Amino acid sequence: MGLLTLLLLSFSAASQRVYVTGLVKDLQNDEPVPFASVQFLKSGIGTLSDSAGNFSFYINEFSPDSLLVSSVGFKRFATFIKTPRDTVRILAYLEKGNFSNEVIVKAKVGNKGLLIWKRIVKHKPENDRARFENYGYELYNKLEIDWNKFNKDKAKKIPLLKSFSFVFDNVDSSETAPFLPVYLTETLSDYYFQRSPKKFKEVIKAQKADGIENESMSKMLGGMYQNVNVYNNFIPVFDKDFASPLSDHGDVYYNYKVADTQQIGGRRFYHLIFAPRHKGENAFDGECYVDGLNYAIKKITLKLPPDANVNHIEQLSMIQEFTLFNDSTWFLTRDKFVADFYLVGKKTLNFKGRKNTTYRNILINDSLITDTLLLAKTKEEIVVQDSSRLHDAAFWEEHR
Repeated sequence: MGLLTLLLLSFSAASQRVYVTGLVKDLQNDEPVPFASVQFLKSGIGTLSDSAGNFSFYINEFSPDSLLVSSVGFKRFATFIKTPRDTVRILAYLEKGNFSNEVIVKAKVGNKGLLIWKRIVKHKPENDRARFENYGYELYNKLEIDWNKFNKDKAKKIPLLKSFSFVFDNVDSSETAPFLPVYLTETLSDYYFQRSPKKFKEVIKAQKADGIENESMSKMLGGMYQNVNVYNNFIPVFDKDFASPLSDHGDVYYNYKVADTQQIGGRRFYHLIFAPRHKGENAFDGECYVDGLNYAIKKITLKLPPDANVNHIEQLSMIQEFTLFNDSTWFLTRDKFVADFYLVGKKTLNFKGRKNTTYRNILINDSLITDTLLLAKTKEEIVVQDSSRLHDAAFWEEHR
C-alpha cells in the first residue's frame, strides 16, 4: 500500500500542471522586449512575449528543463528550472547582441525590408509632425543620473566621499547591478509650437532638482536634453550626427530586413530591423514597428553599434513611441534616452543617464495654440511660474 501511494505521488508530481509567466526586458535601457521567443529546450513548449514584453503559458507535464529567451539583436537568455512549482515567474534581462548578423542582405532586388523603408520615406510628409501648422501638449520630463555598478567598499576609500557617508544609504540594488542616484531633475510644462511664422513657448508649471552637479556632469547632461525627430535625415548624438534609418538616403547607410509581421490592436505592423552597411559609419543598430496601413512608426529603438566612436559613451539607446489619433495620425507620446557613460576612464567612474519624457493632452492645428503664441513676446519664449518649485511629493506622485 505504501509503495502504491509513493508511485501515485510520483506520477502526480511528474504530471503537475505548471503556470510559467514573466517579463522580458532590455538590460541596458530597462525597456520591455516585445515578441521575444520564450521556449523550453527539451519539450519545445513556449510562446512569444506580447507587445509589452509579458508572457505566460501552461505546461501540463513538467520535467526539469532549460527556458530559452531570444529576440533579434540580443544575446540568448537561458535559465534552468529544476523543481516544478504551481507558478514559475521569470524576469529575463537580454543583453545587446549583434544586429548586423540578423540583417545581412545579399541583394537589393526582392528585399522586403528595403521595400518597407521606401514606403516609410514616401509617406514621411504625411507622418512627420513637422507638417502640422501648430501643435501643443503637456510635457513631463525626468532626467536621472546614477553612479552605475556602485561598489560601497571601493567608494568608501575615495577621500572625497568619506565625509558623505549618508549617501551610501541611498544605494539601489533592485536592478541587476547596484547603483547610487546622483542627480535627478523633473519638470512639468505646457508646450506650444507654430510652424509659420516659427514660434514656440514653454510654460514651466513645476520643477524640482536633487543631487550633485558639477562642470563635468553638466557637459554630459547637455546631450541628454536634446530633442530627436526620427523622421529627420540626421539625428544628433552628443557631439556627432548619425544618419537616421528613416533618412531619404537610408539605403546608403543601412541594411534592412523585415523580421516578421504582428497584429497589435487589430492593426498589422511590420517589424523592421536595421544595421549599418559599413563598420565605423555614424549609423544605428535598431528596430521599429511600422503601421501596415500608412507606414508610420509606432515604436522605434536606436542603439549605438559596438564600433561607434562617441566621446565618453559606452552604450546608448533612444526609444520613441507614437500613439494613433483619429485613426490616421500617429503622434509622439513618449521618448526615452539612456546612456552609459564615463567621465575619466571606463573602469573608474561609470554613470547611467536616463531621460524619460511623456506628452499628454495633445492639441493639433488648434486655435488655442495660435492665440497663446500671439501673446508671446519673442519667437522662443520660456516662462517659469513663480509657484513651480513649491509642489510637494504628493503632487509629483500624481503627475508622474
